[in-house]
Amino acid sequence: MEALMELEKVQRVLSFMSSRGLSDAGGGGAAADRFLAQFILFLVQPCDSLSMEKKLLLVSELLRKASPDTLEEVKHLATLEDDQDLSSQSLLQPNKKCKMHEEKLTIQASPVVGFDAITRANSTLEDFVVERNKQAFDETSLSQMIDPLDDLLQCQGLMTDRLRTELKLGIQYWSLERKLCQALARNEKISIEDVMRAIHLKSFDYRVLNLLMYQLTSQQINDLHMDFLSVSELLVEISDDL
Repeated sequence: MEALMELEKVQRVLSFMSSRGLSDAGGGGAAADRFLAQFILFLVQPCDSLSMEKKLLLVSELLRKASPDTLEEVKHLATLEDDQDLSSQSLLQPNKKCKMHEEKLTIQASPVVGFDAITRANSTLEDFVVERNKQAFDETSLSQMIDPLDDLLQCQGLMTDRLRTELKLGIQYWSLERKLCQALARNEKISIEDVMRAIHLKSFDYRVLNLLMYQLTSQQINDLHMDFLSVSELLVEISDDL
């Protein structure tokens, strides 16, 4: 519900920007307007004793000194630790080679679900992966099960960093789900934080399919649309469990 309220705030600011002529005029589209709306919301947040005038002055001075290279350096510093954590987990390593044979895509030395089968299926990505093995897995073995799908999407030119991130979140969900189920089976205490995390991650397969639809239709991802769907998915998951 909190996320839904945040989306409502952004939408109100977007409407305000449009009425005051503050929307982006440089052709950045919805993504640019959304960035500006979130930036404005950030500026109006209380920060000690800083006034609105002082905040604008600080930002104006910073923008005169900063450059795109400065932002890239900050981005690198901010993401360096996260990248190290992800690499240490060895998740989703796309290291298999693909080849074309008689105009049909195959993946060497690994059983896969065909791309045509995915487009025809009515079930979710979880069905494709989990049904291959009903045993308990850790995150490493789960990532190995995802590898064929990762390779297939790469060979089709559909894999993106954002899509790969969602697949990693799916691995986290499957691992967390097994942890919670095992704890319940043993009458052990479970963490409410783990439960909430699992609920947020559970609909990763729908997010993967939505991202694939954007790729297949060659459309730019609408972040506002994805955020709305994320909140909607959370409410649906909670409703299903009631």
